[in-house]
Amino acid sequence: MNGNSNPHSRTVFINGIPVINNLQNAQQYSVNIDSYETITQSLYDSATYPTTGVNQLTYFQNPIGAGTGVISAAAKTPEDTNMQGSGAMPNMQAYVVTSVELDVQPDITFTAAQQPAVFGAQAVSASVNDVWKVRATGYLNFVIGSKSYLLEGPLMKFPASNDLEINAAYSDSTTAGASQSQRAAYAKAIGPAYVLSPNNLLLIPMQNFAVTLNWATLETVTSTMRIFCRLMGQLLRASQ
Repeated sequence: MNGNSNPHSRTVFINGIPVINNLQNAQQYSVNIDSYETITQSLYDSATYPTTGVNQLTYFQNPIGAGTGVISAAAKTPEDTNMQGSGAMPNMQAYVVTSVELDVQPDITFTAAQQPAVFGAQAVSASVNDVWKVRATGYLNFVIGSKSYLLEGPLMKFPASNDLEINAAYSDSTTAGASQSQRAAYAKAIGPAYVLSPNNLLLIPMQNFAVTLNWATLETVTSTMRIFCRLMGQLLRASQ
């Protein structure tokens, strides 16, 4: 027989198997410990920017399984967002925001003539112009509770740390032909991340918050766009 020194929580073993005869004795095997773990990952959400333009896009209000995904037009999945609560961090979770990013993705309808690399009839690189119009204007507003903690513009101030980069060289036939044009074009914001440090922002459980992108003037674009907003930082959650 083996056991610990506390007679009130002593574990008795028979043939190497513990005999559990009270809840206190069983607590030593619990996986639900009273502690938090920290995970470094972004908190992200996405929204549709229509061809007609829009005055405001609002983020982090619909969790997975709610709202509408940009591409699928069905309930949001992790392809669209990783929010677990509606407009707030869920119970037993918190998030420390260290920086803010925007990922502007032109022509999310994947129209062949507007893809980054195209062979065919001559055309203006509309996706480049679309990104320029949306990025060069507008402003971002990050509200926690009823107070704005970040009000900044234009949207070019918020480059994405991960994006598509294109380096290309083409050689075409000299034969004249309106349908034999080849091009590669893509536009993105570059520059340092928009870091909040040393004034990082803590999103506590059940505290409402939102990020909005705002345009005073409607900026029309050639094709529907998807814009991701990512709050970079660390997720705090109960271990189990």
